[in-house]
Amino acid sequence: MRRNHPLKETSGTDSGRNANGTVTGHGNGNGNGNGRATLRDVASVAGVSVSTVSLVLSGKSAERRISAEVERRVREVAREKDYSPNLLVRSLQRGRTHVMSFYSGFSTRDPGDLYMDRITAAVERAAGVAEYDLLVHSSQRQRSPEEMYSLFNGGFSDGVLIFGPEQGNPLVALLRTSRLPVVVLGHADSQGTMSYVCDDWTDGMFQVADALVSLGHRRLGVIAGGPWSDSAVRIAALQTRLRQHGLAVPDDAILPTYENGGNSPEESVAHLLSVPPGRRPSALFCWHDWIGYRVLEACDRLGVRVPEELSLVGYDGIHWSSTSPHILASVQVPMDQMADSAVAALDQLICGTVEGPIIAKLPVTLNYGTTLTTPA
Repeated sequence: MRRNHPLKETSGTDSGRNANGTVTGHGNGNGNGNGRATLRDVASVAGVSVSTVSLVLSGKSAERRISAEVERRVREVAREKDYSPNLLVRSLQRGRTHVMSFYSGFSTRDPGDLYMDRITAAVERAAGVAEYDLLVHSSQRQRSPEEMYSLFNGGFSDGVLIFGPEQGNPLVALLRTSRLPVVVLGHADSQGTMSYVCDDWTDGMFQVADALVSLGHRRLGVIAGGPWSDSAVRIAALQTRLRQHGLAVPDDAILPTYENGGNSPEESVAHLLSVPPGRRPSALFCWHDWIGYRVLEACDRLGVRVPEELSLVGYDGIHWSSTSPHILASVQVPMDQMADSAVAALDQLICGTVEGPIIAKLPVTLNYGTTLTTPA
């Protein structure tokens, strides 16, 4: 059983209390070399033991029958010396830091990345509501998976929210076998051993397929994302639903984006519209909204009328900055709810109120925007 011992701190303070009981000395100065007052500093000036100071400042005066006068004197000295508890030591005593780590599995964070801005803000808000501080780890500072795991496991935080990791990420393998509370945000765990909270992309892509078919689209194209798993699972779900309607996106109509060395938006649109009229796509699915808005701009430059000549659908529900006046049709991902659910799940794992894995897939909704209509 963990026992809470008062801090044992040393100091060479010259401060004292005069005959009238008021604090004297050299302001916040103390002899510990780092400018911080210690429990021993406060105890020395207040004329009580270190353990008494610890009990008073932790709110246990009544429980331990410490007199009101002693409590008043200790708190007065603590204020005068600007004492604050050493949070690292306190966390060791209590076994909790009330801090959650948030780490993105993507290797970069570009300025103006609305998706990461939205999800990070949502996690920060949700953590605050749950009375946790949030430690955001910089993806720009490259560390090995082992270094990152040691950082997570080193006591800075009570648990980890990891966003968007690929299943083959070595850090995921380390976290999978750890006792550290971990929740994956935005992705599912293919092995089903880690807790995760994500959007229901299968239903989202079924909604896309059903909407396209109901509007009369029979020839479709896709702007894919290369190796990213989000792109792969979304396209797979789209194909599954289309096959149930007796349709499919042909392989030559699935084009990688220039994010992965593929075609530029202009090249993709020009290629898809260059095929004979009987095979030309009347609708195009873009694996995420940022690509969708770049394709909209390419259509404007090429003189392609949207949605009359080409309907467009994206994913995530984010309106990226664009020269196009259109609002992209998109699957709306409930980011705030995902953050709330992920923080709540991690809190449950930290507190030990449930055993993992905790799994949640949140519903999504297709918004038609201004880029989805019947084919011409």
